[in-house]
Amino acid sequence: MTFVYHKRVKEAMTPYYNLTFAQENLRREKQRAGLLASVFLVGLALALLFAAYLPITVFPQLAKQQVMRIVLIFLGFMAVYELNIWNMLRIWAQRGMKMPQVTKYLNATFEITALSLLMYLLSDKFDHPILVMLSPFATMYYFFIILSTLRLNFWISFYTGLIAGVEFLLLSLYLVEEPSSLVNSINLYLTTSFAYAVKSVIFVLCGICAGYVSRQIQKSIQSSIERNETQNQLITFFGQQVSPEIADLIIKEKGMLKSQHMKVSVLFLDIRNFTKYADKHTADDVVAYQNSFFRIIVEVVNRHGGIVNQFLGDGCMVTFGAPVPLENPAENAVKAGLEIITEIKNAVLTNQIIPTSVGIGVHVGDAVIGNIGTESRQQFSITGNVVILAARIEQLNKEYGTNMLVSQDVINELTESPALSELLGVVDVKGMEEGVELYKLS
Repeated sequence: MTFVYHKRVKEAMTPYYNLTFAQENLRREKQRAGLLASVFLVGLALALLFAAYLPITVFPQLAKQQVMRIVLIFLGFMAVYELNIWNMLRIWAQRGMKMPQVTKYLNATFEITALSLLMYLLSDKFDHPILVMLSPFATMYYFFIILSTLRLNFWISFYTGLIAGVEFLLLSLYLVEEPSSLVNSINLYLTTSFAYAVKSVIFVLCGICAGYVSRQIQKSIQSSIERNETQNQLITFFGQQVSPEIADLIIKEKGMLKSQHMKVSVLFLDIRNFTKYADKHTADDVVAYQNSFFRIIVEVVNRHGGIVNQFLGDGCMVTFGAPVPLENPAENAVKAGLEIITEIKNAVLTNQIIPTSVGIGVHVGDAVIGNIGTESRQQFSITGNVVILAARIEQLNKEYGTNMLVSQDVINELTESPALSELLGVVDVKGMEEGVELYKLS
């Protein structure tokens, strides 16, 4: 039996992912530098405290001064170094720059080597130099290894643990003393390199563990970025079919918008004589005109918090107050309708579109919003008498020779009536048992 090996092709990262991850990486690196700077500043404060209160019987005065001088210089230098790194990364983040990987390796090498140098300089201050490897300073290797997880790269964490282990082992081998014929417990640490070799291996293992944690954090961040990118794409692509607000809400509700009653204002708009224009022009001309026309509509509607629910070819249906509620949907709809008429006139005067006349009808009332359809296909819908009546009111513009008609209910909701509003009286509306009191606004 023959097995065919198929090499797994690594999926290419998108520009969005690369940019977002680079920004996150720089932010984590800045966090790391800030944490290390804080560690060294706290260490500096503790060292000054110990220098003041450490008894001479524990450490001879001269030796204490020499040790503290070395320690204070090291802690102060490293605090300044990490603060400068933090500031540099802050500037890079502001300028949108990336941190090269080689810089991280060089930085890790410098930090570990600086600590090893401190241990070497302190070693000759002890009766048994090798004992410096058991001092608290040796535990500082762990800080660098642990915080390497913020670098979001397995190999950098592994390298940090590896170089810490190698330098610790080499320094231990250099400082270890000749074997003694005396048998006591301290001989193990004075004359045997095995204990230090084990500790070096522990540093390397810590680096591997830190690398594993770093990789898990990286995967988590990657998944988060990819989910965010997918959601943005869904909103963008889905938002081309419905409004971005509805798309965003549907995604947040995991595809299910529960049916509910909401107070909405519905605006219907119709392009006059569009059918005649479409019959006499090419499809490309018609689509180009529609795109230019509806671009104006969408921009105005967005400014007033409305949502274009449907493009109807020669018009559209716009809602205010659903699914995103508004304080006064009727007033928003009226302002949007009047602005649409003004913007269309301006667009005609500046030759952005051909001469165009529209009819607009607006009504306000209670509507049922939510998803309708089957499990395989659903559609966001707004239903109720408010929708039917708004459509009927728009059709009456042809009869009255007007551009914009609204119901009495809409007028009642306005904080102030438009300057050119005119009462047309009670009008019989097709399909409605009672007449509707209409106002002409334009």
